[in-house]
This record gives sequence, structure tokens and C-alpha cells, in this order.
Amino acid sequence: MSERHSGPTPGPVSGPASGASQPYTYPLPAGAAQTGPGEVTLSDDPEGRTPAGRRRPVLLVGAVVAALALGGGGALAVQKLSGSGSQPAEVLPGDAYAYVRLDINPSAGQKIAAVRFLGKLPQVKDTLDSGDPRKKLWELASKDASNACLAKFSYDNDIAPWLGDRVGFAVRPGGTEKAPNLAVAIQVKDEAAAKDTLTRLLACDNGSSKGEVRMKDGYAIVTPAGVGDATLAAVDKGSLAANPTFTQDMAALGEQGVMSGWFDMGRGAKELVKLGGTSGLGALGGMDGMGSSMGGLGSLTGAANAKGRSAMALRFEADYVELAAISRGLDGTKAVKGNGSELASLPANTMGALNISGGDQMLKNGWANVEKQLQTLGSSGTGSPDFVGEIEQQLGIALPDDLALLLGRSFTLALPVQALDAGAPTVGAKVVSDDAKGADALVGRLLQRFGAPNDLLTHKVAGDKLFVATKPGYADDLQGGGKLGDSDAFKLAVGDVSNANLSMFVDLDKVDQLVKGQVHGEAESFLESLRAVGLNASNTGNGEGTFTLRLVGN
Repeated sequence: MSERHSGPTPGPVSGPASGASQPYTYPLPAGAAQTGPGEVTLSDDPEGRTPAGRRRPVLLVGAVVAALALGGGGALAVQKLSGSGSQPAEVLPGDAYAYVRLDINPSAGQKIAAVRFLGKLPQVKDTLDSGDPRKKLWELASKDASNACLAKFSYDNDIAPWLGDRVGFAVRPGGTEKAPNLAVAIQVKDEAAAKDTLTRLLACDNGSSKGEVRMKDGYAIVTPAGVGDATLAAVDKGSLAANPTFTQDMAALGEQGVMSGWFDMGRGAKELVKLGGTSGLGALGGMDGMGSSMGGLGSLTGAANAKGRSAMALRFEADYVELAAISRGLDGTKAVKGNGSELASLPANTMGALNISGGDQMLKNGWANVEKQLQTLGSSGTGSPDFVGEIEQQLGIALPDDLALLLGRSFTLALPVQALDAGAPTVGAKVVSDDAKGADALVGRLLQRFGAPNDLLTHKVAGDKLFVATKPGYADDLQGGGKLGDSDAFKLAVGDVSNANLSMFVDLDKVDQLVKGQVHGEAESFLESLRAVGLNASNTGNGEGTFTLRLVGN
């Protein structure tokens, strides 16, 4: 199954005209010309804009070439847009548990969308106007003072003649912390030239190569020393592209854009423990219960006994760039229905807001894991055998019930437009709860517990909703509500929130007005070129979820 999808983005991802899920047809931008079936080329933009785009030797080569491929996004404007050719997964072993791919020759729709979006960003235009970004990144890497050997290589003579459009990284079982079992697949146009240059690059550390280069089907396969033949033998048994679990997950993800990744927690978590120890992994893994209830996206690393997979893609629409992810097959995760309508019904003057829907149930479902991890952190950090009990005693609350009461069926935190010199910031929250009066009483008890003045927060109940704000007028505004979700910026950034468990919106145009006069130069022009940021994460079933993070341009 091919990794690349030339059609519109499927699934929960929204088209640029609406928050609803729907197909999106890519129109040809100004300067684009149809040259034949399935091929499009871009001539110069009529407005004169150009769109964007001492370690172990094996890791150094992989990092440098990855940077070159990613940085070459500007070449989208001058390449044919057919996006043809094989993918790195076709020459990497099928037993890999982690995979990352970079592709500057994606589908035609992605290239056109990238041109249209990146043309909105002045820094991208300026960088590309000054030369090939791949060459500039190579020059930056070759000036590494700790490795003067790289300076002997010329991008024009040694790199450009053979470097292709795609690179893939795979992590396989059997590695150790000092010797991870990695394989890097670099697409090449000239196998002999590529092997010669890569072999010399690998020898840049003390003059002896600590890696191996093999060639297969138009790719250079770079591995640590001693595992090159075994890696190719594993590919011959079955490539990652022939792994049905991988292909099904990537097909569910949809359009894979210029960058994509995949991680099998069931096989990879135990390997990661061997590679880097259990401390960081265990800390993240302890949040599995609650994180996976929010689409499984809070537990991408998982604990050593985790199950499930995650896939992600960085892709473009004409109006935004999007990081999209899915999770599938997460073990023991019960779906919680989400509804982010409380975010969409905020006042139109909202500058930024966050909503958690179904938080009370998610907390209760995952409390066993959360409590276990809190106790572990407490015993290692404070030496307390009952860290949760100490929290309860200090705050005068009962966990998880009181925290679930505050989260309610829906919890929204909001920040309206305001002046920087207006004193205390205006912030508010609204909680939709089966026991809004109980939540209100809990807020009062917490304020009293901390000795806060009575006028620090305004909090009041209306039906099944609790409104809390730092200023009385804003509590009234929250109660009155509005139609934030009807704005074009919200629809583009967040999309359809009818099933969202976690959603966020930041109006960057309003942020720009807030910091006017405080930000200057490139930072100012860059902020002016951006419109909004949005996040949307939802359950799609037990152990399954979707996630999108979008940056919208002006």
C-alpha cells in the first residue's frame, strides 16, 4: 500500500471553508500551469514571492540529510508536482516499531497547498529568496567547529548530484542505549556517488567509519556498523510498507504531507526502556488512563506494558499547516463522548480559550493509573508514602471526586481581549456540571483555605453552569455567551468541535493587537502574518482517537 495519498484529506480533518468534515478540491494558484495528466508545474509567482520550505556518524548523517530534505520545501515551487516514486517504508524492515519520514516531493495537492500557505509568511519568502535552503542548512552543518572534516565537502559537488527528495528513519528491536538499532533510508539519484560521499561522511569521526552504507531500490540504507546486511535481510523478509498494521494505520491517517511518523507502543515501549531507562518513560506512561481517554494522545510513549499505535502527519491546506495524529488499539481505554460546544459559544471578544469535555469521567476512568503515578512521584521526590493523601490534606479536598466536580461535564478557561497595562488580568472559567452548586461551594472552600480575599474571584451559578472570573463583568459576559465558533478563524483553526474532548483556540490577530508596540522587527511581521492557532482532540471509539493542531495564516 502506498504511503502517499494524492486526494483530499479524509476522516475528521476539516476543509478550509468550514468546520465540517468534507472533501476539499485544490484549485491551481496563480502561476500554476497544467502540463499533462497528473503533472503540474509552478512558474514564478506574479507577485514575486517564493514559497518555503560531535555525534555518532550515523546519527550525524541522518540528521544532516533530514534537515536538507525538510529545508528543501522551497523547491516545491519549481518541481513537477506528480509526487511519484517509492517511499522509504518500502526499503526499511517490517519489524520496525518507530518510523519517521520526510518528503519534499509529496502529492500535487500538498505542494499547491504548501505554496499558497507558505507564501503568507514573510520570513519564509525572505529566506528562500536568498538561496536554496538545503544548501544553506548543509553549510550550517559543515561549519561545526568540532568536526572540521565536514567542511571539506561541497554541497554543489558532493551532495546535490545524488540527494533525492525523501528520507526515512526506522528504529528496530535489538538495540541498546549505546548502540540503537537504527536504519536511515535516503533517496538517491546516483547510487555510486551517494555511496562514495556517505562512506566518506561516516569516516569523518577519527577517520574510521562507524556506520555502513548499503544500496537498495534507489535508496542508500545507512546503519550502525555490523548490522547492514542483517537490515537488508530483514527488508527481504518483509518491508515496513508490507506490514499490514502499519499500512492500515497510515491509511486511516490519510494524507501524509511532507512529514509523517508511526509508533507501535506494544513493541516499542519495552525497547525504549532498554534504550533510555524507565524514569522518563514511566512518568509519561502513568498518565495512560486519563490521556488515552482523551483520544489516546496523552500517552504516545506509553508505559513498558502499553499497547496500541500512533501515527502522525505534518500537512498543508491553503490556509493552514496542520499536525494531525491518530491513535488506535490502545489497551483498556474506554471512550468518553466529547462536545466542545461550550468553547464555540464563548463571546466574540475571546482572545484565547481551552475546553475539556468529559473531564470528570476521564479522570475517574484513569484515576487508578494517575494515583499510582502520583504516589510514585511523591515517594521519589518528597519521600512521602502517601503523596495523594498529603494533597488532600493540604487542599482540604477528596480525590478524585472533588477534582472531577470542578472539571464537570465541560470545563472552559477563557481570556478576553484586554490591555497589557490594565492591572490584574481578566480570566474566567465556566463549568457545566451535574452539581453546579456543589462545584461553586468547592471554589468557595478553596478560596477560604488559601486565605484569599472575598473579591479575588466572582463565582455564581446559573442552572447547571458555574461561572468564575477575576472581574464581575467578565463572569456576566461568560454567562451571556456568544458565537465565537461562527468566526472564520475558529472554523479554520479548530474545525468541528461537536465530538471534541479537548479543544483550544487562540486568536493571533487579537494577540497582535495586545502586544502592538511591544514586539518589533521580524517577530512583529511574523505575528502579523498569522491568524490563529487551534487544537482539536476527540475519542473515536474505545482505544481510538484523533488529534489536530493547526496554525492558520493571514
